[in-house]
Order: sequence, then C-alpha cells, then structure tokens
Amino acid sequence: MPDLLFLGPRGTYSEVGAKKALGFLGEDYTLRPVSTIPKIIDLINKTPDLLGVLPFENSIEGIVRPTIDNIYLSNVKIVAEIDIKIEHCLLSRFSDKTKIKHIISHPQALAQCQKYIVENFDEDIDLIPEASTARAANNLLDKDETYCAIASSDIAHELKFNILDKNIGDIKENKTRFVLVSTKKINLGKKNRTSIAFNTKNEPGALLKILQILYRHNLNLSFLESRPSKKVFGEYNFFADVDCSYEEQGLAFEEIKKECNYFKFLGSYPFL
Repeated sequence: MPDLLFLGPRGTYSEVGAKKALGFLGEDYTLRPVSTIPKIIDLINKTPDLLGVLPFENSIEGIVRPTIDNIYLSNVKIVAEIDIKIEHCLLSRFSDKTKIKHIISHPQALAQCQKYIVENFDEDIDLIPEASTARAANNLLDKDETYCAIASSDIAHELKFNILDKNIGDIKENKTRFVLVSTKKINLGKKNRTSIAFNTKNEPGALLKILQILYRHNLNLSFLESRPSKKVFGEYNFFADVDCSYEEQGLAFEEIKKECNYFKFLGSYPFL
C-alpha cells in the first residue's frame, strides 16, 4: 500500500487536507507524516508511487514559499487542489484560562489570532513560535497550567486536551489551499485549473504581453505570484493559475511560451 505524505506531525491541518484527499483517490494510501516540505517533494521525486499533500496558499498570510519554490525545482506535478477551512482553537491540559501566561503555536496561527489574544490576555503574554500547530499542542504534554496552544480541534481530541475557546481566528473565513502532488499521471476528474511557471524577457511590457494573451483567449488568471529566480539579482520567476485545462487551451499556452525565457507546466487538475 503506497504512502500519502503530509507535513507532520500528526494533527496538523496538512493531515486534515490529506484525509480529504483520501476520499477522492481510487486506491488505498497510508497517511505518513514528514518533517519538511522539501523532504516530501524529494521523497516523491525518488519514489513514483508516493503522493504528497502540501500547503500552498493561505487566504490571510498568502503563499507558502517552501512549497512553490520546491515544486518549481522538482519533477512533481499538481494533480488536485484541496481547500480546508482553518478554525483555530485555544487548547490546554487544564481548564482555567485566567492562569495562562504562555501561548505556543505556529507563527502564522499566532498572527491570525492577534485580535483574540489582545482581547483575552495581558500585554505581557508570552507568545512562543513552533514549527507547526500540532507540535505546539504536543509541547503542552510536559507543561503546567500557565501554558496553552493554538491548534486544531483534531489534535485536541487526539491528545484529550480541553478546548477553551473555538474558532478564535480574527477572520472567520480563513482557508488554506493545499495541493496534491505526484510524479505520475492521476485522473481525479475534470481539470478546471492549470498552474504554470515562467520567466519573462527583461523588457518593458513583458508581463503585460502574457496577460494580454490570456485576455484574448478569455481566460481567467486566478493567481499570480513572483519569486526571485535565485540566479540573477532583480530577476523574478512568475507562478500563475489559469482557470482552464492545459489540453483545452494549448494554443494560449504555446503563445505564452513564445514570450518567455523559460516556461514550465506545473499541472492541470480539479478542485476537490
């Protein structure tokens, strides 16, 4: 039985995304936590039977840079998109919120709950960053009642912790987009989004020419992000999501290729 890799440890939102992906895959996979995003992609590159679920973009904090950078440098393709609603909870081994002096969580989770923290704790509350919300929760196992964590209700139930407050994020419609990646072709339904990476010519209006091609073909650009090329200072690679399949709009993408120094197809896939 092949493995479906996710960013661990167990109890992360990445595991929630992986569990949702299991419902759409046609064969059985074993969920397997892996410590870092680069390691997940490296393992999939080396072992074609493996799949991985990676956080790609948060609706509040934006792009997950390790995911986009490592996909660009690898042979993996995006085969599905999975959206997960993020509902942060305040967790503790104890039940008295008034004794809390330290809050442990991932830096993004701490940032997404700033208003709640300000309204419920003194200005000297100690905010402790951790690699993931699940690791933050596990840290409470040897801590006293002055410590709590911001994490998911899933990890609270797994560790049998108290949920002191639910859905404490400042923005209630907080979502993270995860991508299912693989080096082999997997058909999970109608492909209604295509991801590409490209490097434009260094001349005025270069990016505008790409946008005009999409406009002429009546294609919606739903995502555009620039990242340093890591080769030449001031040179950038662009990452884009276009709402169509590559097969249906091949002519448009061929036109885009001609306007670029470099072009890479990152996958055509459905939303799950």
